[in-house]
Amino acid sequence: MLVKQRDAGFTIVELLIVIVVIGILAAITIVAYSGIQNRAYDAAVKSDLANFVNKIELAKVDSGTYPATLTSSMGFGFSKGSYGQDFQGRNVGYCYNSSNDTYILMAVSKSGNYFKVQNTAVSSSIPMYGYDVCSQIGLSSTQPQAGYIATASPQWYAWTN
Repeated sequence: MLVKQRDAGFTIVELLIVIVVIGILAAITIVAYSGIQNRAYDAAVKSDLANFVNKIELAKVDSGTYPATLTSSMGFGFSKGSYGQDFQGRNVGYCYNSSNDTYILMAVSKSGNYFKVQNTAVSSSIPMYGYDVCSQIGLSSTQPQAGYIATASPQWYAWTN
């Protein structure tokens, strides 16, 4: 009696099912990693803004008012890899209104979320850039002091350390 021997191996359908399952798992992993990474960017920006508040309050104690311009000697530090850019190529913008001694600092995370500090309060905000940043503290037609600007030679300014 002859016994028919079957070749060992997988059918094409079995291989396709395995490939589809691997693809689905890879997609889920990429989406989850992206969300975790964006939350990390946002957390770094919020931490930078909280540190900014501490430093600018020290500057106010020293001089009696908030600074009109920021300098590297004030010791601000930013996690530069966590910042994205607004539509003007900026990622951080500072405005000061001397008439009411108020300031605002806008920052955009690499995740695309915008944050602001307005007189010690850190909060999320709608996208704002250019004059919109300064108008929130009563100024008009004033560009914020930029922390970074994407021009022909993009650079972070010295006050961002």
